[in-house]
Amino acid sequence: MLKTALVTTRDYARHFAGRSHPERPERIEAMIEMTETMHRDGLIHHLPREATTEEISLCHDPAYIAMVARTRAFDRFDFDPDTHASRDSYRTAMLAAGGVLTAVEAVLDGAADNAFAMVRPPGHHALPDRAMGFCFFNNVAIAAAWLVKHRGLKRVMIVDWDVHHGNGTQEMFYESPEVLYVSTHQYPHYPGSGSLHEIGAGAGEGYTINVPMPADFGDDEYLRVFDDFILPVGRRFQPEFVLVSAGFDCHWRDPLAQMRVTEDGFEAMARRTKKLAAECCEGKMVAALEGGYDLEALVNSARAVLGEMGRYADEPIHAAREGSAVMPIVERAFRNVGRFWNLA
Repeated sequence: MLKTALVTTRDYARHFAGRSHPERPERIEAMIEMTETMHRDGLIHHLPREATTEEISLCHDPAYIAMVARTRAFDRFDFDPDTHASRDSYRTAMLAAGGVLTAVEAVLDGAADNAFAMVRPPGHHALPDRAMGFCFFNNVAIAAAWLVKHRGLKRVMIVDWDVHHGNGTQEMFYESPEVLYVSTHQYPHYPGSGSLHEIGAGAGEGYTINVPMPADFGDDEYLRVFDDFILPVGRRFQPEFVLVSAGFDCHWRDPLAQMRVTEDGFEAMARRTKKLAAECCEGKMVAALEGGYDLEALVNSARAVLGEMGRYADEPIHAAREGSAVMPIVERAFRNVGRFWNLA
C-alpha cells in the first residue's frame, strides 16, 4: 500500500456560515468520523498548521486578507449572499490553506507518497481580492504558488473536478505557464465562468483548460474526458506536482447541481490522476476537499478516493464504457488548445 497523509482537524467545524447554509460544520464532522472507522493500511494522520499571512499573500491582496481578519470582531459578516463569516472563520480559513500546505510538505519531504487534505472552508472560488462561493482563501492556488515560489517548481498541474468552475484558481494563473489548470464542471452553472474559450492569456495561453459539460453527465462522460483529453495534455505538460481540487458535488445525490457521478466515478478519476502523477512526478499528488453537500455522498465518495490513493499506480485502468455524448465538447477543446500541446 502507498502511504497517504490525511490532514484534518475538528477545528474546521468552527467556521459557521448559518444554520441553513449548505457549507456546514457537519460536512467535516462526517468526514472525520468516516476516517476514524476506515481500516486502510498506510493512512497517516497529520494535524494542519495555519498558513502565514505571507503564504496567503502569494495569491491574495494584503488589504483583502486584512478585511477577512477583521471579521473576527463580528458574530456574522456577509461578503455576498452566499458567503458568510463568523468570529472563527478567519482562523479556520488560515487553517484550511495551511492544511493543504501541510499535505504538500508531507509529500515533498517523503513522509507520505500522496496526501488528502480534508479542509474547510473550500477555496477555489476565492479571488485575489474577494470572497465568494463559500470561499475565503484559495487553498489549492496558494499551495500551487507556494510550490513555485518556495520549492522552485516550474510545472504544477491542478485538476479541478468540483461541479462548479474554479473561477478564482483560473484567474490567479491565467497568464502563468508554470501552473496548468484543468477544470471539468457543469455549465452553465455557478459561477458562470469556465467556457471552452477561456484558455489563458499571454505566456499562459493554453495553460487554462476548461471542459464545460451539461447537466446529467456521469461517470462515463467524465472518464472519457480524462482518458481522451486531460491525461494526454498532462503527459505533455509533465507536471512536477499534481494538485486536485476534489469537490464531490458532481455526485448524483448532491443538492446544488445536476450531475450523475457515482462513488465508482470518483475512484476512477482518482486512479487516473494518481497514474499521471506516477508517470510524471514519482506520484507526488495532493487532493484537497472543495464542495460536496450531501453528507452520505460526500463520505462515500471521499472514502472511495482515499482507498484508491493507497493502491499502487500499476493497477489497470478500465476505459469508460461509452460516454460518447461528451466527445463533441472534447473535440472543441482540442481545437482550442490542442495546438499548444501538439495534440492531433
